[in-house]
Amino acid sequence: MRLCMLTSALGALLLAACSNSEPPIGSGLPVTFGFTPAFEQRVRERFPVGSDESRLIAELRNEKFTLGEIQKPSNRYRNSAVYEASHGFACKGEWQVYWTASKGIVVEIGGMSREVCF
Repeated sequence: MRLCMLTSALGALLLAACSNSEPPIGSGLPVTFGFTPAFEQRVRERFPVGSDESRLIAELRNEKFTLGEIQKPSNRYRNSAVYEASHGFACKGEWQVYWTASKGIVVEIGGMSREVCF
C-alpha cells in the first residue's frame, strides 16, 4: 500500500515537472534544435522597432520571462528576456527575446527559440 502511494506521488510530481508549456508568444510555433526564424518574426511583429519598451517589458513579465541585461559591449542588444519549459526528463524548450532601447523606445529587437537536450 505504501509503495503504491509513494509511486503515485512520485508520478504526480514528475508529471507536474514536465507540464511546463511554451509562453503565449511562442505558442503553436515549430520547436527545433536550432534557430527558429518563426519566433523571431513573431517577436518583431508584436514589438516592432518604435514600440514602447515599458509595454514590451510588462508583456514579457506577464508571460513569465526572466529579464536581464547583456553585459558584452560588443553585443548589439542591451537587454534580454528568457523563458524555459521542461520537455521531458532531459530536454527543455527555451525562448529568448533581445532588444535595445533608447529613451524608452525599442530601436532593435530579435528573438530565438530552440529545444535543448542534455
